[in-house]
Amino acid sequence: MKRNPINHNNHRESFCPPQNTPPGNSIKSKTIFFLRGILDLQVASVLQRLVPWLSGISGNVLEVGCGAQPYRHFIPKSCKYQGLDWEGSQTNFGYTAPDTVYYKGERFPFDDETYENLFHTEVLEHIYLKELFLKECRRVLRPGGTMFFAVPFQARYHYIPYDYWRFTPAAFERMLTDAGFKDIEIIHRGNDITVAAYKVVSVVYRWLRSGLIGKMLGIIFSPLIFFSLLAGHISLRMDIGSKDDCLGYIVICR
Repeated sequence: MKRNPINHNNHRESFCPPQNTPPGNSIKSKTIFFLRGILDLQVASVLQRLVPWLSGISGNVLEVGCGAQPYRHFIPKSCKYQGLDWEGSQTNFGYTAPDTVYYKGERFPFDDETYENLFHTEVLEHIYLKELFLKECRRVLRPGGTMFFAVPFQARYHYIPYDYWRFTPAAFERMLTDAGFKDIEIIHRGNDITVAAYKVVSVVYRWLRSGLIGKMLGIIFSPLIFFSLLAGHISLRMDIGSKDDCLGYIVICR
């Protein structure tokens, strides 16, 4: 039977992910940033590893796919920061930020061996030319330079149609070695308990944003959010559960 191709113009998200923004200076923006780290287990699992890594770096640092630069404030003041993002990020995702170079999405507009540190969070799954992207990351890093990145594994189809991949540790080992990286450390983000908690929160949140029946279901099951988040954060901190069924991965390499 002939299958019709997916028409992405008609295949839109029921709701777009809320923007991941920095805490800013106002009480409201600081509160929103804090609550996101509590309510969004994906973000919480990234922050768990990213904050210690950022606090320990020095020298020049490049953030690729920087968006609104939500984690820039964790970087030591002694570091020189540079953001890099796709030229279509503002039009398609609504992101714009200072100290950012916008490029076409292929060769990075920087000289070889410019940065001691490079990081990107929840970006690689949106890069269709992923091998070229990783080679560019390698090219702009100085000898001995470090790359940190986070990617999802259990995540819904998002930012349609710019969501292309889900990766396994075996894929990271081969891709990064081929791109010229070594000392590859792959860390699971959460476990099957964290994933179950994340899915419960996601379903109730989706109901609350839908029609009348969905809102009624969301209100009825909203108490589950508290218990799911509690279980999710405990599983993150204590690493209880199966790491083979996790929210995503953190990768650190040289």
